[in-house]
Amino acid sequence: MQIAILGAGMVGRAMAIDLAGQHTVTSFDVSTASLQLLTQKSKSVNTIQADLRNYDNYKNLLNDFDFVISAVPGFMGYQTLEAIITAQKNVVDISFFPEDALQLDALAKQLGVTAIVDCGVAPGMSNLILGFHNARMKIDSFECMVGGLPKKRTKPFEYKAPFSPIDVLEEYTRPARYVENGHIVTKPALSDAELIDFEKAGTLESFNTDGLRSILFTMGHIPDMKEKTLRYPGHIDLMKGLIKAGFFR
Repeated sequence: MQIAILGAGMVGRAMAIDLAGQHTVTSFDVSTASLQLLTQKSKSVNTIQADLRNYDNYKNLLNDFDFVISAVPGFMGYQTLEAIITAQKNVVDISFFPEDALQLDALAKQLGVTAIVDCGVAPGMSNLILGFHNARMKIDSFECMVGGLPKKRTKPFEYKAPFSPIDVLEEYTRPARYVENGHIVTKPALSDAELIDFEKAGTLESFNTDGLRSILFTMGHIPDMKEKTLRYPGHIDLMKGLIKAGFFR
């Protein structure tokens, strides 16, 4: 299978290397440095330097491929997905964009395209786990607690971004939506802080993030749903301080 991966960032590179073991993979990115790093890690992946914001060129760009993975930053995600669907290519999308992907449902159906969105760890794996159990039992509430943390806590952040840093910042600034008593509620990111104890990781703090995404609507029969992100204690106050100081503008 000929697979195109749009975006050669941390996650895009990992997927390209993994898939190249079984398929012919071509990675696209505007950054020659990112593509060179990918080539150093795997000689099996083809690379093409391209400005992926040139959405009108997607039909030509993707013409020879059987399947597309979108791993672009969130601010490009929706337009990239729309361009891939318009090019009539089946796609899996991991980008964390703020727009509602379901707005593209009619276009995908019209063109006979399968588009699987929010297919990362969370959203992504969390949605699949919920769907698995939803088919087997009546669910009254769903709470997803998620967070990739470094084993070694190093000041001041005690955190290392495991995906696009610009999208990590979105977790601290994008209003968080969750479901309470059957109604969608919107609160600021970093709200509803709680301390939660875990056997191996110890005490972590949690806060609201906008990770429910499509299941806000596709799982509308579940009256209470929430995602909370986990960090080491003190992280919330640190992020609030940076936001107040203007560093996230």
